[in-house]
Amino acid sequence: MMRSLYSGVSGLKVHQTRMDVIGNNIANINTIGYKASRTTFSDMLSQIQSAASAPTENLGGINPKQVGLGAALESIDLLFTDASPQQTGKNTDLALSGNGLFVLKNGDQTFYTRDGAFSFDEQGYYTLPGSGLRVQGWNASEEGVINTNSLATDIIVPVGKTMEATATTAIDYSGNLDKESLLIESISYTISPDIAAGDEIGVVVTEDSGTITSVNVDGVNVLSAKITLKNGDTMTVTSGYYEVDHSVPVTTLATIYDSLGGKHQVTMLIDKAPNDESTPTDPAAEATQATDANGDPLDPPVYNNRWRAYIAPGAGQLGPAGGGGLTITSTEQDGSTMTATLNAVQFLYFNDRGHFVSNGTLDTQGSIEFNYADGNGAAVNTAIIDFDDMSQYANNTTSFPTTNGNTSGVLQSIGIDGNGIITGTYTNGMIRSEGQIAVAQFANASGLTKVGTTIYQESNNSGEANIKTMSDFGLTVVAAALEMSNVDLANEFAEMIITQRGFQANSKMTTVADEMLETVVNMKR
Repeated sequence: MMRSLYSGVSGLKVHQTRMDVIGNNIANINTIGYKASRTTFSDMLSQIQSAASAPTENLGGINPKQVGLGAALESIDLLFTDASPQQTGKNTDLALSGNGLFVLKNGDQTFYTRDGAFSFDEQGYYTLPGSGLRVQGWNASEEGVINTNSLATDIIVPVGKTMEATATTAIDYSGNLDKESLLIESISYTISPDIAAGDEIGVVVTEDSGTITSVNVDGVNVLSAKITLKNGDTMTVTSGYYEVDHSVPVTTLATIYDSLGGKHQVTMLIDKAPNDESTPTDPAAEATQATDANGDPLDPPVYNNRWRAYIAPGAGQLGPAGGGGLTITSTEQDGSTMTATLNAVQFLYFNDRGHFVSNGTLDTQGSIEFNYADGNGAAVNTAIIDFDDMSQYANNTTSFPTTNGNTSGVLQSIGIDGNGIITGTYTNGMIRSEGQIAVAQFANASGLTKVGTTIYQESNNSGEANIKTMSDFGLTVVAAALEMSNVDLANEFAEMIITQRGFQANSKMTTVADEMLETVVNMKR
């Protein structure tokens, strides 16, 4: 009689706890990053009336007789399932997807959360503003390099952060040079009257090479030139550099920066050169068969696919054939002068598969030295020229020089990609990595201890935090969005009805037990 009464009371208690959990879930239906909880019950220790007996030769076994003592609270589990992201338009908000949590710190104390409503504070620290906890990750170096092998630390991107000017040290070419480019058969120049009196007007002369400009070439004012190609096609030009037995050059314009961030431009020409049966020498080739970067053998015939790269000759220069094409001096917008000197005319060789083999000999690399004068104040800098990404196929010619270096700039805006990398856009047009957000995984995330404001701490049963990048765990993050609560309202209402009926049933059992006790008492009357 008494056991049923206490069983009913235990049922009331566990259902009350279950209702408390349901109420908390519903209260947090709109809490950012909230993870719902569920309640599970188990029966309490049973009282044995008689123990079980084993079968005998003449009698079967007898099961134990046990009376349960009620219900007990088995567990209150955290459900770490993903919830839907909601777009907010604020670029510092983050919605994390997958098994992971953001890492936060307050001094030596470490916390974890799915609440990604972050923002930068007055000092530039990336924080959870409701608590002031600082988001952990890895800050980039001045060059924009992120070392994720080091310990995670406070992410900081100061307001008004500046980027220093850096000089250009590399000019990388990519694209294709058309193998079918036609060579020039002849060049006919139309020249203006000579300076001396009595010279004939409109004289046409033939030269092997020359620069067509508005000023004189070899003492003659050039008006135009008629270019005749090997197939008989002709073209009339009024400027540029052309040479017989070479193709019409491809003009490329590379933008370079000096040490003070000054912007300059240098023009390089690339033309198809006549076949050359000589083989560039490679000291290692004497012992073994030389190969290119793709592992293809370097046989002498492949060097017939030869091109030439050189700085555009200036006025009065005849280009490489006439000793020019190595140095060009230009007047800049600020009135200063820049002198670009190529270490040597670069001959580009391609094998019979269209792969770039080398420039000049196999063990040399082209470079340009830039000098600045007339008060520019910038230091001399040298840029290495790289043609490794060039190819030679029977297709249109496309040549694109890209350079490093930049002028100074101020941080204008930031963005965060799916791997948690924070990138900054500067007023000089440069985009650079500023940091990367760290995430933590636990062997048992449901074992974390809640400490309020939707943040957690490690517990004895959560396991230690494994802190890495999002890509290491296969996680993704959505910027300008927040993860909503994963509470299923329809399920909570259904659980509420079941809990209410369970509570009513247990309360009815206590009432009936009380009535039975009353009957026993009345038997004495």
